[in-house]
Amino acid sequence: MGLYEGIKDAIGIAQKADNVELYKQLIDLSSQALDMQTEIAKLREENSELQKSKETEQRFVRHEQPYLTLQGDNQKVCYCAVCWGKDEKMIQMDRINWDKGQIKLYCSVCENHCIECEQ
Repeated sequence: MGLYEGIKDAIGIAQKADNVELYKQLIDLSSQALDMQTEIAKLREENSELQKSKETEQRFVRHEQPYLTLQGDNQKVCYCAVCWGKDEKMIQMDRINWDKGQIKLYCSVCENHCIECEQ
């Protein structure tokens, strides 16, 4: 028997016994149980997001300049280290051909920019 079935059965018994005070307490407990279930679901979601964030961070390769790449990424996509450090958002940086064949990286969200040193 689950929590809600047990509460439902107890409410039924309280109604039959014509015990209004017990009935009110059971209704209150039922409401609290529902709130707890909602909070548990929210905490599970937050926990899942934190685990994903940690797994992603473990794959980061940090560079001299403020950008990150992911280990095992053959395309070498560059992500903004500033946006990750501030909001844990993986914002892909734009590559712009710059002076003497160098590549300038630019983040359109926070305007972080740097030169891609390692290819």
